[in-house]
Amino acid sequence: MSDTRVLSQRAITATEAILQKYGVDGEKAGSGFVAGVLETLAANELLTFGFSDPLQTGPQPGDMEKACTVIRLLAERSGTLATIYMVAGLLGPLCLSYAGTVAQKKALLPRVAAGELQLAFALTEPGAGSDAAGIKTQATRWDDHYVVHGEKIYITGAATADLILTVARTTEGGAKSYGILLVPGSAEGLSVEPLSKLSGNGYPSCCVMFEEVLVSESGVLGGEAGVNSAWPQLRKTGTLERLIVAAMACGFADAATNRAMQFVQERHQFGRPLRDFQAIQHTVVEMCTLASGMRLFLEEAIRQHAECQDATQAISMAKYFCSDQLQKVVEMAARVMGGRAYFDFEPVSRLYREAPFCLYAGGTIEVQKMLIARSLGI
Repeated sequence: MSDTRVLSQRAITATEAILQKYGVDGEKAGSGFVAGVLETLAANELLTFGFSDPLQTGPQPGDMEKACTVIRLLAERSGTLATIYMVAGLLGPLCLSYAGTVAQKKALLPRVAAGELQLAFALTEPGAGSDAAGIKTQATRWDDHYVVHGEKIYITGAATADLILTVARTTEGGAKSYGILLVPGSAEGLSVEPLSKLSGNGYPSCCVMFEEVLVSESGVLGGEAGVNSAWPQLRKTGTLERLIVAAMACGFADAATNRAMQFVQERHQFGRPLRDFQAIQHTVVEMCTLASGMRLFLEEAIRQHAECQDATQAISMAKYFCSDQLQKVVEMAARVMGGRAYFDFEPVSRLYREAPFCLYAGGTIEVQKMLIARSLGI
């Protein structure tokens, strides 16, 4: 059995165990939901990557292909599980791998791989979304500590995180002078408020307030060298986030397409199966074609990244195309399902709520177009 098939089977096994225990979104599972999910993923070796090695920096060969394979399969079954995997299992540890000292990585990455440490990443602010350079949260040096003051919003996973990787200005007035601080979830002066959202409330996105939160020197990611030099690392992590979101979109599209295919085989109207109606046939064909195109964009982006090319353009194109086309695929699935798509018992209703997430995570599709234009020299 190929490595990809073994990996896929492990991902399916883990997902089925999680869904059986907690349900699709975990909203009624209690405070142990996220920890239980990570424990199950770790037990199936889904949180261990080449970048889990403290002596390595950034993704190693095969890492992003593995990440995209797993998140596609998780997204097919639950957007909440896919988001937990993306935030706590991929983006947090990737940031550690890129920017952390060897000592920090030795202390933290093995715990992430074991499912024992929950991470969240705090960048977005009320006045700085797509314009990440506009953040105002400030980390000011005070003796052997930094004092963090500011506000972050839409921070997924902050409610249960052991550490919140917080991006803050570290030099007054300095252009792109940022550091990443490891803020304990229990820190004094830190307040976290979950925000109700369209879907995925089992893994809340939060408003996070920093009111004179003290972080020791050892809590600056990268140590003294990382105080004012986080921006290049953020760009690398942001690029990989776009790739991961494209893979998530492919998983959602696969789920919608498979459900529509199943439904038209089973459903009869006017004495005939739905599959015999040409209008339905054409809709399903469009869905399958778009889903196939999404996979091709994703595979090309993964290939270019794996070959150590500058994959910025390919990844932005994949994120833009997959996120945009996903909305069409899910809408067509809802039309094929008819009125039942409006009800919670129908899986397509979940996909209809989850799909818009991909439009914004990792940067809006409008931002992707800007990045693509820049790469084209226009």
